[in-house]
Amino acid sequence: MKPRLVVLSCCITLVAMLAAHAQSADEGYQMATVVAFEKVAADAQHMENSGRYKISMRLGNTIYNCQASAPAAVFLDWTVGKEFPAKLNGKVLQVRNRDGQIVELTIVGKKTPK
Repeated sequence: MKPRLVVLSCCITLVAMLAAHAQSADEGYQMATVVAFEKVAADAQHMENSGRYKISMRLGNTIYNCQASAPAAVFLDWTVGKEFPAKLNGKVLQVRNRDGQIVELTIVGKKTPK
């Protein structure tokens, strides 16, 4: 019976250590909400804008107006009201997509409600 208790306690300790490590990997991320999402329309003169998006995200009490350029598949499940883990990194808002991919949004402005 004692060997089983030792093995069980080792397994519990291992799981606790893995959980703590996983939590530290997400350090600095907090939930951000999509406030506005718009695909920039491409025209014949500016075809380079075909994969560009304007996105506003609320992180805490601040709304960040951002731009991003990525394939449409990256933003398939992005709609107003959805929440994603995000963190600030200078002039970039790093957002973790549902599949774990990091999407970098360039911050072009921000608003703080009074």
